[in-house]
Amino acid sequence: MKKFISLLSGGLDSPIAAYLMIKKGFKPVFLSFLTSDDEEHSLKNKIATIIQRLTDFTDFKIKSYLINHDPNLDLFLQSCDRKLTCILCKRLMIRMAEYIGKLEDTNIIVTGDILGEQASQTLSNLYAYHDLFKDYIILRPLIGFNKQDVIELNHKIGLYRICSQKSASCQYNPQYPETHAKQKEIEVEESKIDINNLIISSIKKSEILFL
Repeated sequence: MKKFISLLSGGLDSPIAAYLMIKKGFKPVFLSFLTSDDEEHSLKNKIATIIQRLTDFTDFKIKSYLINHDPNLDLFLQSCDRKLTCILCKRLMIRMAEYIGKLEDTNIIVTGDILGEQASQTLSNLYAYHDLFKDYIILRPLIGFNKQDVIELNHKIGLYRICSQKSASCQYNPQYPETHAKQKEIEVEESKIDINNLIISSIKKSEILFL
């Protein structure tokens, strides 16, 4: 069975993107980022519950990587242009997905992007990740969906109650995020940090779940 790396958050979109790929006969390897001081582990528990529900649609045991993303985002805040935090974050997530893809023997990455849904998902900013996919396939099953489409699918497969529950959320969103990022700007900011070290360190410290 062909595997894919699924970038999975605790929101409504990415679980549905994974579900659509599972229904096509693909096996997910989930990658999630924990991005808050969450003493009750509400986001971690929510993601685990979402994955558990998605396992109902496949006969395979599912592997998941959970990464503490706060140290990486703290470094972005200290070193890089604040308006680019979301873009730098997403690019790092994609790079980590690619690294895990090598470990898991797949070059397919699936995201829950919906065009224009967030600052990181404007047409210009989606292009800002384009250079990362030279040896990988990026699939966005929801790119043309609207939010109501996603909500209806969540209800249909029994995920809406779980995905709509409140949990710890990212505290690093800039007040004025860049919506038309330029490649040169991104390259300048990324040159200020050791990307490879962040990737290797984060994945080495990741928690791996089998559900």
